[in-house]
Amino acid sequence: MATNDTQQQMIVHRLEWTLMAFFLLALLFAVVVYVAAPSIFTNTLLFHPSPTDRHPFVATLFLMALVVFIAVLLVGVRQHWRWLFWLLLIAFGAMILDIPATILQLIGIVPDLFRFPVWYSLCRMGVSLLAVSIAAWMLSIYRRYGVWALGKKNKTHLQE
Repeated sequence: MATNDTQQQMIVHRLEWTLMAFFLLALLFAVVVYVAAPSIFTNTLLFHPSPTDRHPFVATLFLMALVVFIAVLLVGVRQHWRWLFWLLLIAFGAMILDIPATILQLIGIVPDLFRFPVWYSLCRMGVSLLAVSIAAWMLSIYRRYGVWALGKKNKTHLQE
């Protein structure tokens, strides 16, 4: 029984560290995009800054809001918020839709409304592949060990 608990604790820690690394890399990617091509932020926000303003206030504010949001997600992962597990599972699983959408945009079948650079679209597609694989792993963890791999609830006689 102790080896099963040890294995379960190891999976909990792996899941935590995987999600925290994913969010920190997403934050790093957002900062790189902000420095390299802040127009991606302004186009996404449908904001048209002056040509002389390299880093508009709106884009900076959006980046700061993203930092706060990711910080809340990191706290939720460490605290094992049950609702966050389900939200992440659904959001990461739904990112599979981004892969064919990006491919269709790159080959010109679907119009690219925001006119993202090709490098950004390919990076976004890579992030989507990673997120979908994390979602599949989270689903397998849930099926075997429960939410956050903290154990399944015991069935009552009414649920049997």
